[in-house]
Amino acid sequence: MTTTPRTSTGTDRALAVAAVRDLLLAVGEDADRLGLLRTPERVADLMLDLFSGLGVDPASALGAPVALTENEHPGELVGMTGIPFRSVCEHHLLPFDGVVDVYYAPERHIAGLSRIASLVDLAARRPQLQERLGQQIADALMTVLRPHGVAVRIEATHGCVAHLEPRAASSRAVTVATVGSIPDATWRLAAREHSAS
Repeated sequence: MTTTPRTSTGTDRALAVAAVRDLLLAVGEDADRLGLLRTPERVADLMLDLFSGLGVDPASALGAPVALTENEHPGELVGMTGIPFRSVCEHHLLPFDGVVDVYYAPERHIAGLSRIASLVDLAARRPQLQERLGQQIADALMTVLRPHGVAVRIEATHGCVAHLEPRAASSRAVTVATVGSIPDATWRLAAREHSAS
């Protein structure tokens, strides 16, 4: 059996297409019926996009940090809230999506706000757990910016919960990851004001 050579990112589209076809056959479907002829390609392309962050360090999305001069004071806390994301739960390969709030207490470096949104997107593009996603975002910010501390709050709905527990379909999972030291009162005030808006 020959397969398409893997790309530098480790993906193999032909293998993914064949795997989706095999799955359809395994559940008793006719993979050759008209409605399903292109389904393996569609699903493979979607999965390759959803998992395009595999093998890439999320911290790379932040680029080079912006150094502050001696006279610049960035304030006690920098926050970016309501960053939308979509990921795939690694337990059932069903989507989960929601919003991420990121706060950090700068020391001598800051990041462009669009870079923080890119970090969230890159960390989400892999089979993921919500708890791990928040920690990866926090760790990346600590590694690149070396702030006093980071707090990441994620609120999301999960496709697997909606399917397995229909009565909880509208429930939202909330996780918080913190690293280092962050002004507790300031962060909690910012988070409360955001949730009230």
